[in-house]
Amino acid sequence: MTPSPNSSGVTVEVRPARFRAELREFQRWHRLCGVPHARRAARNLLHAHDNKVLGTGLSRDYGPQARDDLAAVGGVSTVLAARTMALVALAEGRVVGGLAAGPSIHLVSQLAVLSQAAVVQAALTTIKIHALAVLPAYRGRGLGRALLTEAFTLAAQADARIVYGQFPTYAAGVAAFYRRCGMNLCAPGLPVDLRTWADLPAVVAPLPEETLFHRAVTR
Repeated sequence: MTPSPNSSGVTVEVRPARFRAELREFQRWHRLCGVPHARRAARNLLHAHDNKVLGTGLSRDYGPQARDDLAAVGGVSTVLAARTMALVALAEGRVVGGLAAGPSIHLVSQLAVLSQAAVVQAALTTIKIHALAVLPAYRGRGLGRALLTEAFTLAAQADARIVYGQFPTYAAGVAAFYRRCGMNLCAPGLPVDLRTWADLPAVVAPLPEETLFHRAVTR
């Protein structure tokens, strides 16, 4: 994404994380979202980066390749990493926010009991927002929206069908943010039916005191 001033006059750049130091910062972004096992999540991103597979499958050509010959693209674990994005937001010359998104390992694990085809379908059609956070001093300047917009751009390029995620039901400000960004919010406690959105025999159910959000990807 080319650096450009937003409505608050701040020059914002959103791009994939390029350096190990930027990927280490995802421990912070996960923690700011209240995501458990933040260190493990950042370590997984670093591992995918070091193996040169992180984000390499975010294209329309990748899906047919993975479906035709899963072994040739490295197997399920490689597909999950290749379909994962780690984006950073820069303002005033520094990284001030991040977004991590990709297939849900929990969802894939559930579908593994059905078939490998269901696993691949989930990896290629669904993108979960794992973490989206901006430093407190930079909130309210459009950085979170810029990160989410870029995530949808990449999701469309990857031919994904749905982007979804969750947040604590009590977080009214987070709910308002996702509404402003055009996300559909489920009633607290209600699931997202992936049969409708991604042709998958599964639903995504929230944990207690969580609310799900989702939006179809426009291609």
